[in-house]
Amino acid sequence: MTQNINLKEIEKKAYRDSQQDGLMEVMMGLILMTFGGFFYSPVFSFYILLIVFAGRIVEFIRRRYTHPRIGFVKFHEENPKDALTGVFLFEVAVIVIMFTLISIFGEVTDYSQWVKWSPLFFGMILVGPFAHAQSRSGNVRYTGYAILSVVLGLFFSLADFASGRTGLILYLVLMGGFLLISGLFIFARFLRRYPLATTGGA
Repeated sequence: MTQNINLKEIEKKAYRDSQQDGLMEVMMGLILMTFGGFFYSPVFSFYILLIVFAGRIVEFIRRRYTHPRIGFVKFHEENPKDALTGVFLFEVAVIVIMFTLISIFGEVTDYSQWVKWSPLFFGMILVGPFAHAQSRSGNVRYTGYAILSVVLGLFFSLADFASGRTGLILYLVLMGGFLLISGLFIFARFLRRYPLATTGGA
């Protein structure tokens, strides 16, 4: 039993160390900001490319900056079926909550109500990946991200705007901007904390 607990703690520490470069926040922030921009102008439709190639972009940067500094650990891959089931159940729960809220404050058949409450919908959806990262790493910063995501989503859902999309755009841009800036700050701190070893000449 103790061995299982120790192994879990070791895996948590390894995952926490692998995420201390802040690149997850940087990439997620870019995706959210460009996604929000897409609702403003189709020119931001390249956000789809960011989603598709996010993993490869992060891996490329990590091979260049992260792995030479702290090494590389290959983690045990999660069962895709279990992961998809968890995502599906979580999204169903979020939809049920949104359906209940809109039923209380408006009409579920009113499309404008769904648009109005969309910031909270996305805010709650983002709780999923943040909670997953927190459970794997034990890092409290992901809990803070999840709380901020819901609070911002609720704020922009309750605020009144001339256009229903404005609240969603502001939520995505501000939440994305916060993650981007936080990630860049964490990345800069990571580079300072783990400078590359230099070999002196003879």
